[in-house]
Amino acid sequence: MSEFEDLAAVSRLLAFGFQPGLTPRRSAEYAALVARCRTDPGFAQLLHAAARGFDLTVIAVDARAGVVLGATAETHFAVSVADHIAKPDDRPIAALAHLAIAALAFYRPEHLDDETHTGRVTVHHVDKMVEDATKVLERRAAESQEDDGVPVGRPDLIQLWRYYKRRSSVSATGDDRAHPNSRLAIIKRVAEYLSNNGMLRRAGKENGGTYTTTARYQIQVRELAAMQMLGELAALGVTVGSDGRPAFADRGGSGTEAPTAAASTEAIEAVDPEPAVG
Repeated sequence: MSEFEDLAAVSRLLAFGFQPGLTPRRSAEYAALVARCRTDPGFAQLLHAAARGFDLTVIAVDARAGVVLGATAETHFAVSVADHIAKPDDRPIAALAHLAIAALAFYRPEHLDDETHTGRVTVHHVDKMVEDATKVLERRAAESQEDDGVPVGRPDLIQLWRYYKRRSSVSATGDDRAHPNSRLAIIKRVAEYLSNNGMLRRAGKENGGTYTTTARYQIQVRELAAMQMLGELAALGVTVGSDGRPAFADRGGSGTEAPTAAASTEAIEAVDPEPAVG
């Protein structure tokens, strides 16, 4: 191919990558471009260069997920919790929902590298997971005799789990609908946002809504696996029963420091495992 044809092909591949709900399996042209990128180093290099022109990074070019793009600090394509949760008071709940969905879907480290693994989460189970975590963390805080569990030397930290506990899970309205500011309603909005952006798939209505993970989401979470807040939640020892209900094999007795999280704008945006473009 000529240089101009290669540029056109790379641009086309990027255009596919800007459609998070599209996968190579659904487009023969997309699949062919992905296959070329995975076997032609020069073409792959051109793709990375083109992405940098948009202040984006190429996280992966995957046969299942296609082109997975990530944000840089300069890009205008980045998204955060603030982009889909309008009220600031709801954003800490949404941040915890993002963390819990990721930790519950891939509760074993090997899940992140297993291409055959499909995570399954429900809105009610995500809420239960965070609520159970608050109990573990509250007990640890009491045992450590630290004020609100905030470590010495970190007075700027506000426990997200305290904030979560103060918010009702349902807060029914006068006509028996869940209040839009309830925990379950916010978790549902987060799950729907991830579904609309190619990270989750709707799989049923049981337990407030059931969702399964996509290859794109697996790749995104794998990139975030080293993130402190996600690691601290996972360090509690998440287990999932045959019915999908989460539990914690609390390893607090080993001397592990209780997880803490800053409820600052930076911390909330940092836990948002979402696509760079949407």
